Amino acid sequence: MAFWKKAVFRECRWERRVRAVFAWMIVVGICLLALPEASPASPPAFSVGSGWKGRFVPAGRLYPVYPADPLGPTVALNAVRYSDSDIAEAGDKRYVFRIGGRLGLLRVFPADHPEHGLQLNLHGTFLGMFDRSHSLDNIGWDGLYGIDLTWRGSSPLAVKFGINHDSSHVGDEYAERTGRKRIEYTRQEWILGLARSFGEHLRTYAETGWAFDLRSDWQEKWRLQAGLEFRDEDGLWGDWLGYYAAADLTSFEESDWEPDVTVQAGLLVPVAESRRNYRIGLEYRDGRSVIGEFAKCEESYWAWGIWIDL
Repeated sequence: MAFWKKAVFRECRWERRVRAVFAWMIVVGICLLALPEASPASPPAFSVGSGWKGRFVPAGRLYPVYPADPLGPTVALNAVRYSDSDIAEAGDKRYVFRIGGRLGLLRVFPADHPEHGLQLNLHGTFLGMFDRSHSLDNIGWDGLYGIDLTWRGSSPLAVKFGINHDSSHVGDEYAERTGRKRIEYTRQEWILGLARSFGEHLRTYAETGWAFDLRSDWQEKWRLQAGLEFRDEDGLWGDWLGYYAAADLTSFEESDWEPDVTVQAGLLVPVAESRRNYRIGLEYRDGRSVIGEFAKCEESYWAWGIWIDL
């Protein structure tokens, strides 16, 4: 009888947590969808000099999103199935949840080309991993944020320069169950990125990061990243739906330059004059864990889910 009561209690606790997670997802989704969309004419531009204008909170972005970057600023919910994982006592079925985005603060642009110029951006993301095999216990989470300047002129090349910060944590319930202690994984780095478009549908990028603030002795300074993306935003059902495919390759000096490979493909919901991208698709990854506290752990997984790039 005691065993039955304990099992019922665990099942009720699990159901409450599932309901709580989905309730917060709905609340966050409604809040995001309720936000007003900025247009290129709102707020109004102001003069900053001969032939140049400025605009606060500009619509759109000068530098592209990396769709397959698992640490990129986005809103996402992914149901993940791991085929291989070095994280001790973690289940092979998990949810990975992200909430974040990039906010354009200020754009300075040629008066006759508002889609060009220099833009200051702020970005931040909460990245959490929850174990479906252990009552949705939080395995770990990362706080990612930063600020950057982006530039795009009349050529198909765009440039990004800024600072990224990653502070990683072990989930309380996972730590209590396994005795895992935090290694204080923190990484703060200067970044330089280049992105280039080839025609209307193809885009590639390369980025490097040099860390100037590290907390663990085994961490190293350099990071390299590159990727490729194909997208057709109105290629299906008479402009109602598009499709895309993207790949990201990242290597860290602290991981002996072992490549982390992420591939993603799916459908796009085009939103005209919006700074948002809506995606639904599949993802495959083989590399170190996306949670910094478990960066020494290699994992492979398949995932499906939704992404909203703000």
